[in-house]
Amino acid sequence: MICPHCGAENADSSTFCSLCLARFGDTAPSQQGYGQPAPQTPQQPQPQQPYVSPGDYRALTQEMAQQQSYDNPQQPPQQPYVSPGDYRALTQEMAQRDPQSAYRDTAYYQAAMQHPGAISSVRAPAYMRQRSKLDIVIMLLGYSFLTYCILFLCRLAISMVLLGAAFGGSEAGFTFGIALLFISDAVVLALGGYFVSAKAMHAGKGWLYGAGCAACTIFVWQLVVSIAFTFLMTGDVYVPLFTLAGILFTLFLELPMGALGGWLAEKRYMG
Repeated sequence: MICPHCGAENADSSTFCSLCLARFGDTAPSQQGYGQPAPQTPQQPQPQQPYVSPGDYRALTQEMAQQQSYDNPQQPPQQPYVSPGDYRALTQEMAQRDPQSAYRDTAYYQAAMQHPGAISSVRAPAYMRQRSKLDIVIMLLGYSFLTYCILFLCRLAISMVLLGAAFGGSEAGFTFGIALLFISDAVVLALGGYFVSAKAMHAGKGWLYGAGCAACTIFVWQLVVSIAFTFLMTGDVYVPLFTLAGILFTLFLELPMGALGGWLAEKRYMG
């Protein structure tokens, strides 16, 4: 009898192997016999992945997205990559979307929040609902009123310079006061257009918001305050007439400066 464990020959009447002392009634570790290897399960060939260069970030991100979607089929599809500074594409995408939708899940919102401007005190785009015409008018009237208040204080301070120059008989001081009057009007109106355009964040319309703020300052608040002041002083309603010099001053200095401020705000915050 041949031992199934070690292969030694034994007598036919033996109940155990004389070499390895194994009982013949035990189950052998392999039914194939001594020296025969156990059959192996053939392995399936692994599918070869296309080679991706270490610097090819676009192909790398696509491959990672496909692998992640294969591992987790329940995960929603990823949004397309958007540059953190692409504010124009952001505003266009926001204008086309439903105002009530979950815009915070979009790649545009995430890209804008990752921009350094959202951290280093630089104004990021305003995410708001679509403004109606009434909202735009109210915003223009509010910012133009603040602009007129600052403009009134500047003119009041410069009038003191002109008054002192007139009493002192200084032509240079009077000329300097007139120059300050023009400069203050231009700077204040440009700042008003800048801030209203930064608040609106409307791509391609920044100059229009700035010019609208300057127009409301001159043709609305200045007119209303002049009528109210005249009524309080004399008791009569007097509507001031615009002279040709005043109209030219408004068209060629005040409105362009407001539009310039709005355009600068658009270029800074929206590119």
